[in-house]
Amino acid sequence: MTSHSDEGISEWVASLEKRLGDFLRGDLFLITKTPEREWWAQVIENVSVTAPLITNLVLRAERSPEGCLEASVARSKRISVGGRQVYAYQLIYWAGNAIIPNSEDVVRHKCHNRRCINPQHLTHGTQMENINDTRDR
Repeated sequence: MTSHSDEGISEWVASLEKRLGDFLRGDLFLITKTPEREWWAQVIENVSVTAPLITNLVLRAERSPEGCLEASVARSKRISVGGRQVYAYQLIYWAGNAIIPNSEDVVRHKCHNRRCINPQHLTHGTQMENINDTRDR
């Protein structure tokens, strides 16, 4: 039996290639372009590499009793993509949702589990919001 959460993840993965394929660099991107933002745009646009990488990470992760998907047991998983190392949760959130972060944006874990790569447990905000999340839990 598939849980509601599993169905949501399956739907998210199934629509991944479309989200990546629909990504367009708009005028705002051109105005705010930095080397970091350019790198994220290239990762998103490289659908043939990025989509299978994210899909494999999500589908091979182990589910915790709390519903987290954990890609590694010891610490946050790092992954090589586009010549750089990033945390798996960053790749899944930013590239998986075709969002290019600004320098002050961070990926926040609603579940407070840094090993979690469940797209339903990830959101973005500022470092201050992330610190407040940790303090308030």
